[in-house]
Amino acid sequence: MLGIIGAVNEEAEVIKGEMKNLVEEKVGEIQFFKGELYGKEAVFAQSGIGKVNGAITAALMIHMYSPDSIIFSGVAGSLDGKIKIGDIVVGTDVLQYDFDATEFGYERGEIPGIGTRFFKSDPELLKKAEKMENGIYTLHFGRILTGDSFVSGKEKKEQLGREFEALCVDMESGAVAQVCHKFKVKFMIIRSISDSLSDNSEMEYYKFVKLAAENSKEILKQILAQII
Repeated sequence: MLGIIGAVNEEAEVIKGEMKNLVEEKVGEIQFFKGELYGKEAVFAQSGIGKVNGAITAALMIHMYSPDSIIFSGVAGSLDGKIKIGDIVVGTDVLQYDFDATEFGYERGEIPGIGTRFFKSDPELLKKAEKMENGIYTLHFGRILTGDSFVSGKEKKEQLGREFEALCVDMESGAVAQVCHKFKVKFMIIRSISDSLSDNSEMEYYKFVKLAAENSKEILKQILAQII
């Protein structure tokens, strides 16, 4: 079974709308939707925004449904001038840029007790992503950052991109990746760009979030088509 997580309603609706034979189960305020997605057995949940929401949802999904792998499909903000609105970023690895234990000798983003700053996507899932057709959108592979704040402003975005050699930033992926790492579940992050490297990030997000969510769904469809 494949687990799929999205953060906001725009991301959730496009995925739920593609699923068949849905069975719903609610735990607290989190709804899980189990059924078929493009002919594959899958479970989907909308996490809500932020790292805590992402981590709770991923942990519950793993505990309740034992997915073979988890894909986070959603939107993100660009940190690189070549990454445009509507482009797709497939995360080769994820780092939580706002985690700071440097006073204790760790690098920024390194979580004590884990031994790494970077949570790496599953190599086999990445290979499937590399085979995807990208005639409609532009596909990029690289690092994704996660933090508990919406990053706006060109200067701040450029600084984050340079410091961590990252392509985009979101508010959930790093937490989901950390949970998958803890439970030894394969994962991959797919992010479609909703706001560019500019000083108008908030305005762009509200204008383009639906387009970005649709693009993420199309990528997810192509990956599932390759899973036997």
